[in-house]
Amino acid sequence: MNTNMNVNKLIGITGAIFTVFLYSCKPSIDLPQPSRGTADFSNYIAIGNSLTAGYADGGLYREGQINSYPNIIAGQLKAAGGGDFVQPLFIIGQENGSGYLRLTGFTPTGLPIITPVTTNLAIRGTTPYPGVYLLTKFTDPVNNLGVPGIRMSDLVDNTYGAKNPYFERLETDSEVGVKGYPQKVLERKATFFTSWLGNNDALQFALSGGTYPPLTPPAAFAQIYTGFIGQLVATGAKGVLGTIPNVTQIAYFNTKTVANIIAAAQAAGANVHSLYIKTGTGQTRAATNADLIVLTADSIGVSNPTNPQIGPKGFSPYNPMKNSDVLDSAEVGLTVAAINSYNSAIIQIATANKLGVMDINAVLSKIQQGNYVIDGIPLNLGFISGGVFSLDGVHLTPRGYALVANQYIQAINATYNASISPVNPAAYRTVKLP
Repeated sequence: MNTNMNVNKLIGITGAIFTVFLYSCKPSIDLPQPSRGTADFSNYIAIGNSLTAGYADGGLYREGQINSYPNIIAGQLKAAGGGDFVQPLFIIGQENGSGYLRLTGFTPTGLPIITPVTTNLAIRGTTPYPGVYLLTKFTDPVNNLGVPGIRMSDLVDNTYGAKNPYFERLETDSEVGVKGYPQKVLERKATFFTSWLGNNDALQFALSGGTYPPLTPPAAFAQIYTGFIGQLVATGAKGVLGTIPNVTQIAYFNTKTVANIIAAAQAAGANVHSLYIKTGTGQTRAATNADLIVLTADSIGVSNPTNPQIGPKGFSPYNPMKNSDVLDSAEVGLTVAAINSYNSAIIQIATANKLGVMDINAVLSKIQQGNYVIDGIPLNLGFISGGVFSLDGVHLTPRGYALVANQYIQAINATYNASISPVNPAAYRTVKLP
């Protein structure tokens, strides 16, 4: 049983990945004494989606939760007056949570063998949605309020707990379908917060190949986020807002490329020169390098046994890759435009409320260019070998989450005249090898 793996398709958990900030560690002789500056870290709350929760390798499980970037930040804040940081950890015996993916080996040709983990799960029941399961409850007050799958529109839906099992597990039975996400956040009375909301508003559309759900309209995104952050700041809380990465740069969209699919087929002796796709407008055409093939696209080059004359999938205009297998160039443009609009709103909201900003995309560009090295180890955005992305190609490895934590710490220090020490990302693992 693949348990909640299918939740990725149903509620588009990502958060959305987005993606990652990298921090290059350099030795320092005179480290400043930890100081809180003008901030109060006594009750730090983390707001966000799957990236905030520590989701990794296609699932939410205990090790990923422990290595979440908010938990790493909280550990560094302790030296400057930070209080306890409670996470809704899965207990030992149920430590594999929703289930996740594990690298178990490689084929003779070097392709990874990735296997679902289906033991020691935290499954307590079913839902009306195929492949979506209820998880063991954790209804004590928590500081990490990362909810995989959450979008801006979910912030104004008080019935959200009845729709998302990751939020449902944080609510008592009497709260489910009644108490919305903002209420859960506000009742924690944060003195300081980090927020990385908004990834799913673009990412879910992109992961589906531009099929469903649609991109959140920028005006609605700005209105809902403005209202939510306004409520939070009105309580006296200070914090940092994270911007949204250009999700088209993540490993999920850049591992199976048009060029390497064609090259692999030619190396196997196939006489092919084009890869055919079905676009979001229903057009069948030859793919270009501007079209992004999703990591989960399968059966490429395989003929339909009931109708072999139409040709192998992807290599015949009569048997193109499905729309959901490809984020075509037009859909890429729509996604990037939406992200740019969302980020403009996030920066405006932060400025208006005198909050810090953790901005990701300038750093992402440097990563793409191969300019980041951690303790002599080069990092990139590649699948498995890059060191940043976990086995789902969207969420991060522990090292990736450590890098994100450092970028938030950098923003905290710059905004609040604090001196919080960063962590050493090299102390955190990348993809776990067999």
